[in-house]
Amino acid sequence: MARDSDLSLMGVEADTSAVAGDANRFNVVRLKVRAIDDKSKQRLVPKGGSWGLFGWNTVPTAATSLVLTEGEFDAMAVHQATGLPAVSLPNGCRSLPPAVLPLLERFSTIYLWMDSDVHGQDSVEKFALKLGVQRTYIVRSQAKDANDALLSEMNLQSAIDKAERKPHAQIATFDQLRRDVLEELLNPLRASGVQSRTLPALNSYMKGFRNGEVTVLTGPTGCGKTTLLSQLSIDWCAQGVSTLWGSFEIKNTRLVHKMLTQMAGEPLACNLPLFEKTADAFEQLPMYFLRFFGSTDVDEVLDAMEYAVYAYDVQHILLDNIQFMMSGQGRGYDKFERQDAALDKFRKFASAKNVHITLVVHPRKEQDDTDLSLSSVFGTAKATQEADNVLILQRIKGEMKLDIRKNRFDGTLGSIPLAFDPRSNCLRERYATTMPDAVAAVDAEHEVHRMQCDVSPPVTSYASEIILEPTTPSVVAPRQVQHLNGRHDVADEEEEPFSMFTPIITK
Repeated sequence: MARDSDLSLMGVEADTSAVAGDANRFNVVRLKVRAIDDKSKQRLVPKGGSWGLFGWNTVPTAATSLVLTEGEFDAMAVHQATGLPAVSLPNGCRSLPPAVLPLLERFSTIYLWMDSDVHGQDSVEKFALKLGVQRTYIVRSQAKDANDALLSEMNLQSAIDKAERKPHAQIATFDQLRRDVLEELLNPLRASGVQSRTLPALNSYMKGFRNGEVTVLTGPTGCGKTTLLSQLSIDWCAQGVSTLWGSFEIKNTRLVHKMLTQMAGEPLACNLPLFEKTADAFEQLPMYFLRFFGSTDVDEVLDAMEYAVYAYDVQHILLDNIQFMMSGQGRGYDKFERQDAALDKFRKFASAKNVHITLVVHPRKEQDDTDLSLSSVFGTAKATQEADNVLILQRIKGEMKLDIRKNRFDGTLGSIPLAFDPRSNCLRERYATTMPDAVAAVDAEHEVHRMQCDVSPPVTSYASEIILEPTTPSVVAPRQVQHLNGRHDVADEEEEPFSMFTPIITK
């Protein structure tokens, strides 16, 4: 909801002729509809409408301080327990649109109360920078969120009174580091990041998708690098990871066609109803695309990336691929120096903006019958040195596998045999791993760690909360399909579309 004057601040035109002079009239600018039994199923009405802040109608015009929470129930809990004006973010922990920032300019103090899970805490620094670090105070609580704090009969006013401003970006206090380390000890699965639902075995090695990292993917030409990244990007995006694609080798139209086919799980040709259904679901995903193609100045790409992070709260940026982006820029050894300089800029950007950047780098020319290694990555050693993760998609004599050759998070390396399913245009694990198996493997590893360190287990089941939400893929009976690269399990033909890519906002 918003007053007419608020709409004017946000640049939204409203018809005020019917009630001219009523300065306190509120307008319903948009509706959020959410399922009662499954909070992951929600939609915003109308599509592409203007933004607003839930609870804004309770904020006095003379108020100078405000509590900003992640969800609507949290805002109501804060207001009920403290009487303080409280509003919630428009669409969860990854959504603070620039359009609503003018509404918050008049407040001298803003208390930012995000959920204590990894998604909420990842957004704290970014939102504090958007709101202004000098006036933003971060609320910390042992409860998951403000609503849980109220249900647990905790003192919400005390938590707000203890809120602290974000320290200098380049200075960390031990107290802050102590909290972060304790969080990793008690909730290791939360620190692992967002899990993959389409390649569960990847979770056993990488442990999850994490912000602030750089991943380098390499592999021979035509082996399926773009197919793999397209699949994984939809996977994570459907779980709320706002994504920016930079495709410098293939046009965005072809890339999106591939994505829609993967999301539908079958070809879309001659099936207009399925295309419309898939496109409607895809439209709800926080997925964005760079318009650059072919040789492009690195600084122009960085400028677009910075805007996307600010305007759309992007968390994952994919650049496919470095050679096409820098083609024709430099000759001889100069092109290696230019590539190193670009990699250095991307590394700094990922760390400074706390986003994950995935880079596709072609390998050097190698013999067709030998596996690629870290030294096979084109250019100098800087690409693999700067990267937190290095993945190599191998394909020899029709056999395909994904090698994890570098993993800075915990050092686990290994290989995942893969097979291509032409019907869905997806890569599948040749030896199927179910999501519960992958969760159990990660949980078991962390449980051993807790026992060795004599650390009490967390009270909540983080596996079900982080990995299996916001949606659990439907379990279907596998069928055997013969392909040129061997037998593997794929889902039954009657599997519901989008079962592995169910978006946060659905019909």
